[in-house]
Amino acid sequence: MAECIAHFAVKSIGLSRVNGRKPCTLLEAARHNLREIQAEQGSTGHIDPTRTYGNTVLHGPATAAEVCAHAEALQTAAGIICGSLRRDHCQAIEAVFSLPQQPAVPDPADYFAKCLAWLAGALALPVLSAVVHRDEAAVHLHVLLLPVKDGAHVGSAPIDRAALKHLRERFFAKVAGPAGLKHSGAKVRGMAKQWAVAAVLQRCDVLGLPAANGPLWPCMVACIERDPTAAMLALGIDANSIRPSDTPPQSEPPQNPIGIESNPIGFQNEGGKYQTLSCVGFAHSPSSNEPLPAITSPGKLWDIVGRRSQWTAPHQNRLRVARAAQQQAIARHSHKLPPQRPSPTLRIGDDGLTRERDEYSHDLSAWE
Repeated sequence: MAECIAHFAVKSIGLSRVNGRKPCTLLEAARHNLREIQAEQGSTGHIDPTRTYGNTVLHGPATAAEVCAHAEALQTAAGIICGSLRRDHCQAIEAVFSLPQQPAVPDPADYFAKCLAWLAGALALPVLSAVVHRDEAAVHLHVLLLPVKDGAHVGSAPIDRAALKHLRERFFAKVAGPAGLKHSGAKVRGMAKQWAVAAVLQRCDVLGLPAANGPLWPCMVACIERDPTAAMLALGIDANSIRPSDTPPQSEPPQNPIGIESNPIGFQNEGGKYQTLSCVGFAHSPSSNEPLPAITSPGKLWDIVGRRSQWTAPHQNRLRVARAAQQQAIARHSHKLPPQRPSPTLRIGDDGLTRERDEYSHDLSAWE
């Protein structure tokens, strides 16, 4: 029998378009939940209007306008002015709890009441509206919460990436798990996906599905090969039983490290003679008759190459000379320039001639 899968999703309601979000207001979300949008109903929509009468309001007003008025009243009581918030602020947080399409196990009314009580305690946010929909393919619950806590607007912080992951874990541990429901697992990949496809096709052969579907069978095989998760769920195949029994256990790890061939790192084998490919060199080179062991660990590499004290690095001498020349150049240009000799003083004599006074001359006859 296929497993009963419970779905739980949370999103923020607002005009933000970050990460491709679809903008939505609190009024629009409340109108959808309370079935006030006539265009959503009818033959072209996914809502069956003949079953809308079975929808139930678990909490909050019966109209979308009253839901928005209740939200404004709560914000005003908390001292939050709507005009002071950003235009794309988070207007509400919406959570959706859905049951599988199979016959309801557990009772939907009791299950959704527990979901609502748990969510109100887990997020500690005011509940604006909670509506159960029975006019779509699967029975589900919509809950709208106001992102106001301790007199402050918290936005979408209560459902960020880390908080949402922890919130889902607590939901399936506290509500969905005790009710006999499970969460949908991730898609199978790699070798597990091949095993899953083989298990699904084998079960289909036993049930005679290839002959029953006729020309449609290749299309079904293509869908199964693309993602066998849904087929496994429909056929009741346990993910822990898809591994073939004849698959050998994991073999022992190879002698050489992963990605390393028989030649050690940095060596080239030419006619049985090992040659280093490193520019540093070794303190001692192995003899041609002595085979060089494979490098399987950093310790082996140090034993072969040698310790730091045994390295020969002639490039260090060149570096030392270059640094000394750099220091000399800096010192040569860092000396202060000698003070410039002051310009001579000009004087116009009584005869109309312009004369220069040399401060460094002791002959003052020109001034008499």
